Amino acid sequence: MSALKARTAVLLFMALALSACTRNEKPHRPVDDEVQRRDPALVAVVQCLVDHRRIPEAHLRDQPWLVKDKVRGSAELVEWLSVHRETVYAGKTLQAWEDEATAGWPGWKCPL
Repeated sequence: MSALKARTAVLLFMALALSACTRNEKPHRPVDDEVQRRDPALVAVVQCLVDHRRIPEAHLRDQPWLVKDKVRGSAELVEWLSVHRETVYAGKTLQAWEDEATAGWPGWKCPL
C-alpha cells in the first residue's frame, strides 16, 4: 500500500508543482488522466483475473474487497495489490497488468 500511496503522492505533487509554474497554461493532463484511470483499471484487471480463475484461492481468501466474486475498489484492494505487485498471474506480473490496463483505459478489455 505504501508504494502505491507514494507513487500517487509523487504524481499529485508533480501536478501541483506544474500548475504552480504554469498558472497561465492549461494543467498537465496526462498526470491527472493517469491518476483518474488507474483505480478503475486496477479493479478491471483484478476482476478479469478473478473471473478467469487466474488468482489462487489462497490469495483471495477473506479479502473484504471481493464480494460474491465482484471486485470493489477500496483501500484494502490497494494494499493487496501492493503486496502482490510482482506476483505473476496469467503470465504477467500484476504490475504489468496494471500498467497495460491503465495505458488503455477506458478501452481496455480483459484479454483472457
